[in-house]
Amino acid sequence: MKTNAHYIIKHPIITEETQIQASKGPQFTFKVNPKANKQQIRAAIEEIYPEVKVTRVNTMNYLGKEHRVGTGQVGRRAKWKKAIVTLRDGDKIDLI
Repeated sequence: MKTNAHYIIKHPIITEETQIQASKGPQFTFKVNPKANKQQIRAAIEEIYPEVKVTRVNTMNYLGKEHRVGTGQVGRRAKWKKAIVTLRDGDKIDLI
């Protein structure tokens, strides 16, 4: 797999729930490449944001939902992976 940081980290997930999570502690949520492992995610975050130190990475895999494509035909959206990254106390990422 490519080791380019921007290939591994697709974009941050900014929702009301992730904003509440970020305000309670230094945790941020990102959509990542489904083939990336925790070590690659940690290295990519520290490369993109050099002022932060990652202490923990939690990942979740999501299957794509089925949806109707036409009359009687069923398709599937793409599967994806979400990573919740916990930073060292005092570190912060400005996403907005």
